[in-house]
Amino acid sequence: MRSKFILAGALTVLLSLAAVPSAMASESLQLIINNQLYTQTEQQAGPRLINDRMYVPLRLVGESLGRDVNWIEHKRMVCINEPGTQTAVYDDGIAVPEDAPIRIYIDGREIISDESTGIPFIAETGQSMVPLRLVGESMNCDVRWMDGVVIVKEIIPDPEPVVQQEEETGADEEQVPARYGLTIQGSSIATAEQLNALLEEKEPAIRKMMETQYPELGFTPFPDNIAELYLEIGEKYNIRGDLAFAQALKETGYFQFYGRVQWFQNNFCGLGASGIENTGEEALNGVDPDRAAYIPGLHGLTFMSVADGVEAHIQHLYAYSVKGDIPDGCELVDPRFNYVKRGVAETWTDLNGRWAIPGNGYGESIIDDYWMPAAGDSYME
Repeated sequence: MRSKFILAGALTVLLSLAAVPSAMASESLQLIINNQLYTQTEQQAGPRLINDRMYVPLRLVGESLGRDVNWIEHKRMVCINEPGTQTAVYDDGIAVPEDAPIRIYIDGREIISDESTGIPFIAETGQSMVPLRLVGESMNCDVRWMDGVVIVKEIIPDPEPVVQQEEETGADEEQVPARYGLTIQGSSIATAEQLNALLEEKEPAIRKMMETQYPELGFTPFPDNIAELYLEIGEKYNIRGDLAFAQALKETGYFQFYGRVQWFQNNFCGLGASGIENTGEEALNGVDPDRAAYIPGLHGLTFMSVADGVEAHIQHLYAYSVKGDIPDGCELVDPRFNYVKRGVAETWTDLNGRWAIPGNGYGESIIDDYWMPAAGDSYME
């Protein structure tokens, strides 16, 4: 039987983002390469957000992925090769000007960069910084930037052939269901009664699952008035609270929290949970520490009440779907609100690859697996 956890006192976080006109302070960004966290030091540059484009240190990424990386200073060239191989790159021995553009060669092929992809540069620590997009396109990586976390992961090719490719060629493209166009903004469709009925219906199966698969945890009671809070707070922000509730079901396993985030943190969407334990020095970015905190040793943010956790979730969806400020009368409670590129997700399926990584089918799952069973006949396509 779990004992009730009481958060006592207020936690004060001293670090905050420095005001930088064109770049997000790299101290506020995290770089994870193949599940390994790399932090900025005096000798090692960290990831940087410059004019809405993410830059990462090329040598660090290349070597962390097992590649050989060489810098030819007089030609301002970076050469990256598979280990044990040296693809020849033309070098006439003539030095180029110190301000000449950096050229990047991967396995002998030059990677062209321009204003559309971002221009590589040399950081003050001496590392070559390259746009994240170039890394992904040229080094066979899945690269993402989400909520202040830069994730680079090597893609392992699938050896399985595509099944029935010839039979499907020329077939009519399957029509996308209208529900996949549901916007994040708007009024809720499912009612609190329907959402609560879904929890009641699922509870026996959830109890059995927790008892058999997670006996050390056991069943966690659903938060009080959770459906009503999502609808009420969602209405203040013009966010579909019923679908936000469905997203919370997906993120928390029907509020059982058998992942890294724990039930007493009131964190219903995994805010700040990147797989790395908190140090307690993470920036709250102006959020009242009586409402949110990074507790050392835990994963992600902890909110001091269920309502605060719900509102932080709604605010994060607001950041993705709206470019403007939060509504009048509302107080910022999501410390990661300003890490989001504003207004990039109009629909729930637009969260694919943004909220979740890689995110294939993420928005569709929120709708089909968690919302439609509650909404039922309330939504007709």
